[in-house]
Amino acid sequence: MGEGTQVNGAAKGAVVGGVFLAMLGGAGYGVYTLVGDGGGDGKGDETTALAEKGSGPVGEKDAAKTAKAFLTAWAAGDERVAADLTNNAAAAQAAVGDFRAKAYVSKAVITPGTPNGATVPFKVEAEITYEGTTKPLAYDSQLTVVRGLTSGKPLVDWQPSVIHPQLQKDEALRAGAPASPPVKAVDRNGEELTAEKYPSLRQVLAELRQTYGGKAGGKAGAELWIEPAAKEAPKRTLLTLVEGEPSTLKTYLDAKVQAAAEQAVAKFPEASV
Repeated sequence: MGEGTQVNGAAKGAVVGGVFLAMLGGAGYGVYTLVGDGGGDGKGDETTALAEKGSGPVGEKDAAKTAKAFLTAWAAGDERVAADLTNNAAAAQAAVGDFRAKAYVSKAVITPGTPNGATVPFKVEAEITYEGTTKPLAYDSQLTVVRGLTSGKPLVDWQPSVIHPQLQKDEALRAGAPASPPVKAVDRNGEELTAEKYPSLRQVLAELRQTYGGKAGGKAGAELWIEPAAKEAPKRTLLTLVEGEPSTLKTYLDAKVQAAAEQAVAKFPEASV
């Protein structure tokens, strides 16, 4: 693994796990030419040496090679090359482009793990920078490599969860000042109710914020969140960049009763609160 060096304020590249590319000037994406031109499903430069037309299941060698090329392009912010290495170029190009432009990712180190058949795990170590504030974001995800229906080439089977494991269909990562300021929900006795302490309330607390956040007098900060597919669904906060000023919202819930209920159902796999 090479180490980056600093020259005239710009970092030279550091190769991490054979994949990543260090940053230029703080908020830029680094660029290393580790692969040739990307080859999409019947699109892109046919001279690419990434994969040749084939049939049958994708082996670990081809899965690793395709994953490495895709992750390299994603980390470099090259959405076109990354997209052409998937079986849904339009969706992948939008998601990879938004990762930098709308989720405000200023730096990304993406390191592939050991393939398990055609599935390749990887780790993302990123930085979110919004209006002068930078916070780290790290998570694990995975991708699966399949053969293109027309080209026969190994391609990343595009799913939103490739970008982040919590993303579902038609959801997206977004960062900025949320429309609804934070809400501090408390029970009938004034004890704060948080999703970390009371997991069964996660959706309820998100809905309370969406409904009352803009009416209760709080002040929005800055966050990274998951934008839901349905407009009426609540946003799911992943990272707080700048603390807002929450308003206090009193509920009729009882924290002790809630905790007891959660403990009771924890013994049974198909029970819930």
